[in-house]
Amino acid sequence: MKIIHQNAHYIVVCKAAGEDAEHDVPERLAEALGGTPRMYYPVHRLDQAASGLLVLARDRDTAAGLSRLLAEGRLHKTYLCVVSGTPETPGGTMKDLLYKDRMKKKMYPVKRKRNGVKEAELSYTVLNTVDRASLVEVTLRTGRFHQIRCQFAARKMPLFGDGKYGSRQHCPHLALFCNTLSFYDEAEKQECHFEVKPPEEYPWTLFQATSENGRETSRNDGMLRT
Repeated sequence: MKIIHQNAHYIVVCKAAGEDAEHDVPERLAEALGGTPRMYYPVHRLDQAASGLLVLARDRDTAAGLSRLLAEGRLHKTYLCVVSGTPETPGGTMKDLLYKDRMKKKMYPVKRKRNGVKEAELSYTVLNTVDRASLVEVTLRTGRFHQIRCQFAARKMPLFGDGKYGSRQHCPHLALFCNTLSFYDEAEKQECHFEVKPPEEYPWTLFQATSENGRETSRNDGMLRT
């Protein structure tokens, strides 16, 4: 875990793969900054197997305010993932009905609504394709458990390293990374934007850091834009 930004009200970290957002990250912060894990409130979810940006509030009022922004769709996140194959179109939306098997801790696509089934929607853009692997940027329209992993796997494009959803591509960690985070800082009265790049490991290293226009987009480990 790496601290990207902190102030009196919240902390933005880059969570490592394998760390639990609700338990491990607050414990790491308590070790690094003092206090107890209960002093740090995770505002949104990030799969334990995934990595990337996560914001934690330092008090209940800030936690309530950031949670309200999340509920209103004003706390914005984008994700990068590496999938097997290539989507049929370079960009678009995916809509599915997903059912969560609580015993297996896994989501399944289903055809009809019934008890426990929820609608899931995301939008995506293919950034690059190399050797039957695609680097994809994703924005969630709904926040379902394992949503990105399940929706791509349902289209026979499992994420690299995601054996739970059928991937045969072995890599150090699940190729799912929250790379941008934006929200309005009510205390500072300004919009804040944080951006980080994935770790320098396979399969992220398959892709050159270029934008759709061919311009270099290599980023610092973390930066704050206002």
